Amino acid sequence: MRRILSITGTRADYGLMRPVHRAIAADGGLELHLVVTGMHLLPEFATSLAEVRAEAFGTLHEASMLLGEDSGKAMAQSLGLGLVAIAGIVQSVRPDVILLQGDRGEMLAGAIAGAHMNVPVVHMSGGDFSGSIDDSIRNSISKFAHFHLTTCEASTRRLLAMGEDAARIVEAGEPALDLLRTMTYMSRADLAAELALDAAMPIAVATLHPVTDEAALAAGQMTTTLEALADVGLQTVFTYPNADHGGRAMRDVLESWRGRPFLRIVANLGSHRYLSLLRQAAVLVGNSSSGILEAPSFKLPVVNIGSRQHGRLRASNVIDVGFDRAAIAAAMRAALDDPQFRTRLADCRNPYGDGHTAERTVDVLRRLALDPALTAKWRDGAGPFLARADGA
Repeated sequence: MRRILSITGTRADYGLMRPVHRAIAADGGLELHLVVTGMHLLPEFATSLAEVRAEAFGTLHEASMLLGEDSGKAMAQSLGLGLVAIAGIVQSVRPDVILLQGDRGEMLAGAIAGAHMNVPVVHMSGGDFSGSIDDSIRNSISKFAHFHLTTCEASTRRLLAMGEDAARIVEAGEPALDLLRTMTYMSRADLAAELALDAAMPIAVATLHPVTDEAALAAGQMTTTLEALADVGLQTVFTYPNADHGGRAMRDVLESWRGRPFLRIVANLGSHRYLSLLRQAAVLVGNSSSGILEAPSFKLPVVNIGSRQHGRLRASNVIDVGFDRAAIAAAMRAALDDPQFRTRLADCRNPYGDGHTAERTVDVLRRLALDPALTAKWRDGAGPFLARADGA
């Protein structure tokens, strides 16, 4: 029985990793321990914590790490708190593998703990590319990690360019696509009833997160986005920004618009409602990674605003704009009505895999060679790191 320790810090990564965690929990040779930390433990995201607790795919360990202050200093200090807490859990659980996904600070804390404590770290989504501090965090995790599960060929190439060994990389795909392939979606009528929407009218979905090096602009960026949405006039479901520096200022602006006839504000939809809503939506607006990762599978138009997803591999469903009220509104109208864009959208294909990432992840976790050569990345010529599938 191999003991796998995974970490979740946000509603987003939890939704992405649900198929992987479910597959690990269902495998007779693996035992899942899940560290629940970050935004899950903030009062405003209580619904996401309730979701994690209710599903309880494995043994849960809660680790508080976020400070109340909305600042870059608090983000940095929270990383330190997370490292202390996660290292303690690693010492207690004694996992065989630490499994991390993406580019959040809590994942970096897990990578640092694993590398220093000689626990093999498997990193998912390394080599992806986006804007802000996320790239620095993601690349740091990749350098601490001992094995990589990439989302696409371009990400594999970036890891190789960073000096990672090809023997330590498996192209597994994007885990969120597994959920899209297998889930039973809510109906449009049920969504409309729960969210006070008119099922006969088009629906916009919006999420805007702060960008760390643009935190001083966060409130204005939220205002601009809301003004553009109001100009277009579609009924809009707007979810809360994350807890990074600038998130509280964005949330305050968003709440000041509560009660506008076109707007429905929901702190956390949960992945089932959120993905069901994307399937029914006419357009997705903001800077969430779901516009890049999940939306192409629904052929859903995305108006991607600002720099947060800069440089990330895109499908043909994305229209990029800056924080300009008229430009955002014009992009939304083009997404809805422009014949050339609609033709392009009809041929949209998701470049992030085939929806079988969980199977590949479990296969790697079962076959990974747990010997000193795996964690000794500085030694040349080591490997192979996966046992043969036939067990020989």
